[in-house]
Amino acid sequence: MDGAINNRTMNQFFWNAYKRLEKEVLALSEDIHFSDDQLGVYSSKIGDLLVRIAIEVESLSKVLYLANGGTMPTDRDLYFDTDCMKFLEDKWLLSKKAIFMSSPFFYFKNEENLTLRPLHKAFKRGTSSSKWQQAYQAVKHDRINNLKRGNIGNLLLALGALYILNIYYRDTKFESVADKDASNIDWGLGSEIFSVKVSHESGGVSNDKIYVKKSDYDECIYLVKHTDETAQAFITVMQGVNKQINDQTMNDVTQSFNAKIKSASLSGR
Repeated sequence: MDGAINNRTMNQFFWNAYKRLEKEVLALSEDIHFSDDQLGVYSSKIGDLLVRIAIEVESLSKVLYLANGGTMPTDRDLYFDTDCMKFLEDKWLLSKKAIFMSSPFFYFKNEENLTLRPLHKAFKRGTSSSKWQQAYQAVKHDRINNLKRGNIGNLLLALGALYILNIYYRDTKFESVADKDASNIDWGLGSEIFSVKVSHESGGVSNDKIYVKKSDYDECIYLVKHTDETAQAFITVMQGVNKQINDQTMNDVTQSFNAKIKSASLSGR
């Protein structure tokens, strides 16, 4: 019980930190028009916020890494990118996960700014890493010469990365939905800026598989499907129906075959 309480407390701790940062970004959008042509807008305040968000990403990635079976190196420090994010990439394909920019206070129109994959290349380092990671390192170590990199575009990508990690850490499951599109679920999951991409089960289960992956499966953080128990019951029923049809078909074929043999025998007399 104590462990469960501690896990819930830590879960809320990281989410509360995210919500405070999200609130600051929303406040910033009251002073700056967040649109496609404004992504390059930069300032010391935006740079500070970028660094603070990235530090949270580092911290949460390490917690997720250890919580999911990662081990501490014995001869060096634990790296959030090439250790933790690489481990989580192998587990969840985070570089492919898509989120949507869904705030009514942002005015983006270009698809590339409406659908983000902020953890793309997040498990790499240096110039091979994601754009926001490079900006974070540049601003953190040499702010004067890299102030332009502390801009709205990198800020939103970093916040999106933190959002995704929080969603995985919270690990919220929904036991019942109103329909196959899960229209009763808020897929922002508490965010006022982002929402997750969801893979919806199409056409129910197959005759022998509980779920057949759709083409966008790897891009989605959530999967809406029948429960395993319901799906298994469906499979059992369908297997019974198929067996009954096969048995009936075989019986019809046998009767027809026997009738033809009998007819042939009578004709030969």
